[in-house]
Amino acid sequence: MKCINLKKKLILPCTAAALLCGCGTVNVPVPYGTLDNNADYALTTTAEQAQVPLFAEKLCAAVADVTESSTIDTGSLKAACVYDIDATEVLYSYQAFERLSPASLTKVMTALLVLENCPDLDEIITIGDVAIREEGAQNFGFKEGDRISIRDLLYVTLVYSANDGALALAQHVGGTMEAFADMMNARAEALGATHSHFMNPHGLTNDEHYTCAYDLYLIFQAAVQQPEFQKIIQTEKYSFSYISAANGEVSKEISTTNQYFLKGYESPATVSVLGGKTGSTAAAGKCIILYLKSMAGHPYIAVVMGAESFDGLYQSMTQLCNETIE
Repeated sequence: MKCINLKKKLILPCTAAALLCGCGTVNVPVPYGTLDNNADYALTTTAEQAQVPLFAEKLCAAVADVTESSTIDTGSLKAACVYDIDATEVLYSYQAFERLSPASLTKVMTALLVLENCPDLDEIITIGDVAIREEGAQNFGFKEGDRISIRDLLYVTLVYSANDGALALAQHVGGTMEAFADMMNARAEALGATHSHFMNPHGLTNDEHYTCAYDLYLIFQAAVQQPEFQKIIQTEKYSFSYISAANGEVSKEISTTNQYFLKGYESPATVSVLGGKTGSTAAAGKCIILYLKSMAGHPYIAVVMGAESFDGLYQSMTQLCNETIE
């Protein structure tokens, strides 16, 4: 079964005011507040599109930095946020709308599109030209002609953070990387993530590839609604087989890049780390977004971007969680 082209089914979010409008075009202010540099967090929709359920009614809203709940050194970070999903409350917000390079946090959007457009994750696809010619980039090592299931590619992309895995998924769903990037941008707009612009599915540095911490929250919030996404991001190790064009069937095991799972850093005391995604490039610094659950069972999303080191990244995340989540 082939994937569905997202462009054919795009529906923009709307507000209750739009639902009452009988005809024409209406301006739709996204109901999570605005900042001086955040004026474009509004969409225009038609009355026909406004018949869909209100998307933004269950989202956290912050109109300014919210940092008094923590003593974290913000000078060592580019952005950081903690969101209480059930209470739709912003517990911490530092430079949430700052335009930043997301590195491999980009792959959350890539996975979301794959899960929304590929109903058969066990479909075997043939890898095309996915050579990543950037020094230091994390790759699995796929070669043109290799054959692998979409499900296994998702694990390789999210767990191991392989850039060539993300590119293979993009080529399968979108046809080309450029067409898939258009799909990413359309989906971002539909989610209200209007401070984002994607150029590729993996997050390697491009001046026109950017997002912000709040947009990442919106994208991640949508992704965790997918049971398969939740399952994948909770994985520490994953074993699978694929058909190598050169060597036949090959068995592999991959490990997560999440150091909380690998015990590289002690997890926050106030929450259980259910899973997440890491990212690191010279331009982006060290980044992480996490899906968390408090000891009382309440879900949270936390993101830290632009740390100068992995020590700083995990220490900042741990401190944020311990100081803001009870």
